[in-house]
Amino acid sequence: MSTSQKSGFDAEQWKAQRGSTARNNPRIGMVVELKEKHLRNGMSREEVQKLLGEPDQRRGTSEVYALGTSPFGPSYEYFIIDYDGTGLVTGFRISRS
Repeated sequence: MSTSQKSGFDAEQWKAQRGSTARNNPRIGMVVELKEKHLRNGMSREEVQKLLGEPDQRRGTSEVYALGTSPFGPSYEYFIIDYDGTGLVTGFRISRS
């Protein structure tokens, strides 16, 4: 599969991008299916990390996965997963910087 294709979520390809600073990270094309079909509120941190691997960053109770450059401009995008105090997902979103 070409990394430029915006197709379904691929856990192995997602995990392979950990630490990547590539502007055209293939993760960006996987986010819609990831949010719609794979992640849900109430999942444990362990379930998420089994699916996505270790995060690129941790910010408080949130875990951050780099997505690369926004297709809508020069900003860099991140996928952020928020957890409650017991380690269960409370939400997830894309953030631009």
